[in-house]
Amino acid sequence: MSNRSNKYKYLLAVFILFGSTQVFAGEELNAEKVKQLVVGHTMSAVHLNKDFEFKVYFDVDGKTAYRDQDGDTTKTTYKFEGNKHCIYWRGDDRCANIIKNDDGTYDRVNEDGDHVVQWSKIVKGKQL
Repeated sequence: MSNRSNKYKYLLAVFILFGSTQVFAGEELNAEKVKQLVVGHTMSAVHLNKDFEFKVYFDVDGKTAYRDQDGDTTKTTYKFEGNKHCIYWRGDDRCANIIKNDDGTYDRVNEDGDHVVQWSKIVKGKQL
C-alpha cells in the first residue's frame, strides 16, 4: 500500500504544479488573434509598472494615436513581428506578446517576461 500511496502523492503533486501554472499563465495569442484584437480598436490601458491610465487606438493603416491621462495625444506607429505586437515609442520598437487573462483583460508581456501594460477595455473604432 505504501507504493500505491506514494504514486498518488506524486500524481497529486504533478497535477497541482501543472494546474497552478495554467491558472497564472493565461493564453498567449498568436499573430492572427493579436491582429483581430488590435487593428481598428481602442484600448483602455494601465501601465502596471508606473501606475497610470491611458488609451491607445490602433488604426487599420498602421498608425497609432496614444492619449495619456492628461489628454495629450501623440501619434506613432505599430507593427507585428511574428506573434509580437510592437509600438514605436521614445525611439524604440516596444515589442510584446499579448496574453489573454481569465478576467477578460489582456497583458502586454515584454521579452523579459514582465507584464508591463494591461488592456482592461477594448472598443471598436477610435474612441480616445
